[in-house]
Amino acid sequence: MKILSDKEFLLKLMSESTDTEPPKSQIWVNGKAVDSFIEGEVCEACIGYENFYLVFTTNNSPFEESLNIQFLDQNCRLLDQATLVWPYSTGSFTLIGLTEPNFIAFKFFEETVWEIALYPSKKLVIPYFSEPAGVWRKFRLRHYFKISKKSVA
Repeated sequence: MKILSDKEFLLKLMSESTDTEPPKSQIWVNGKAVDSFIEGEVCEACIGYENFYLVFTTNNSPFEESLNIQFLDQNCRLLDQATLVWPYSTGSFTLIGLTEPNFIAFKFFEETVWEIALYPSKKLVIPYFSEPAGVWRKFRLRHYFKISKKSVA
């Protein structure tokens, strides 16, 4: 697991957000455009995990910012996604650290510390009860990652 640089993984804005659609960006890997697009305007961080990418993007919205978390395969196809959002709130992304073999800690809403556990294959997850308030996903029973609030002592 490692944090990828802009030379290894980069986003280029292709369409700005509208009233009904979020912004879309094209993915560039190792300086080459990939025929794959992702939601978000700003790439906050990209983590390389085994043959996967975990990408954190924001939409560059000053009033109700959300954090898009997208899990891609080695060909940059979307496998799983979640969004951290809270009505009338805005967040600022800070990567806290990586803990081998598969944990990522970060902050987004104020001082809340979030943790993601990554999985190399889909795991069974109970929808709506497995993750804390503020995490939004499409309904699916299996996911490649799980988000939790990290307890801070």
